[in-house]
Amino acid sequence: MKPIVKIGALIIALAMGALLFLNPSGCNTDIKRDKGNRVKSKKECSIRALNGTVSSGEQIEYRFKNLSKKVALDSIVMIDETPVLEGAIGTYDLGLGRHDIRGRFIYSDSSFCESSWSVEILSDIEPVRMGYSVVSMHDHSATSYTQGLLFHNGRLYESTGQYGESLIHHYDPKRRDYTDRVDLSMDYFGEGITILDDKLYQLTYKSRKGFVYDIGSMQRIGEFDLPSAEGWGLTDDGSNLIMSDGTNTLIYLDPVTFEVVRRMPVYDNKEKVNALNELEFVDGFVYANLYGATIIAKIDSNTGKVVEYIDCRGILAPELQNPDQDVFNGIAYNPERRTFYLTGKYWPKLFEVRFIPKAS
Repeated sequence: MKPIVKIGALIIALAMGALLFLNPSGCNTDIKRDKGNRVKSKKECSIRALNGTVSSGEQIEYRFKNLSKKVALDSIVMIDETPVLEGAIGTYDLGLGRHDIRGRFIYSDSSFCESSWSVEILSDIEPVRMGYSVVSMHDHSATSYTQGLLFHNGRLYESTGQYGESLIHHYDPKRRDYTDRVDLSMDYFGEGITILDDKLYQLTYKSRKGFVYDIGSMQRIGEFDLPSAEGWGLTDDGSNLIMSDGTNTLIYLDPVTFEVVRRMPVYDNKEKVNALNELEFVDGFVYANLYGATIIAKIDSNTGKVVEYIDCRGILAPELQNPDQDVFNGIAYNPERRTFYLTGKYWPKLFEVRFIPKAS
């Protein structure tokens, strides 16, 4: 519960999710009860936000009206002889995304009037526009529908998708060598992977299942249920798994119980950022492919605010393209070289890059 502020005969309490409870005391009205003698809600009030979309840190301005002609209320601004309560809610402690403002008048006879309004909070940061510089280019299997890509102890792991084609393997770009292959059954469409505490975790697309492997033997040692209808990208922050499901939400999971720890909406300064796909966690930020675009979003893992957009258009030259290739997907960070490796679904090349300021 947030701090309670007393205003004359009113008590305003702001709870999590931007809830307002307005409690005028000493007001008389007729009691309305149902057949079970329970107090019924009155429909004689309204609340609305005067600014339905705000940036994080700005105030949400609201107006609460008591529409009843029978009730006299104290300490409320009068506009056209209709009692109106106006105010503002700070958003510093509220997360990004949609919140409901819910107001309630509770009368002395225990009857009440309640109304709600929805407000969306955007990021207050304009993302920096970045580009890339290619350090090296390597062959990549044009039959791999890349879903997940990561480095672990100097080794590059890749997961692929499609029914009947889904697998996990090690790939050595210099030797062009694929080893330690693990195939999924025909029933599963493989998705993102991550490695945490010597376990490899893998999502599936629409089966609502994830799998756990021993990193040494690559033997499957467990499975878990996904909290979303679809699994897309997967990474971790060293403590929790972080998954995407094609929406604008990153879902944090406990790696032991697989319970949802938090859901973090992702926004830039204009709108929510949908279609978050393959993920990579680096130094407190989540890098996310945006499905269908040759763009990577760099996301603050504490707030969900996009701080950079990395434009990777043109990375696959026209002479390297083929009719079977699919979208840009796959981000792996090599901490030894401090570079990123990028590819796409059915792409014939894997690119080692550094992200650089975009030329104006």
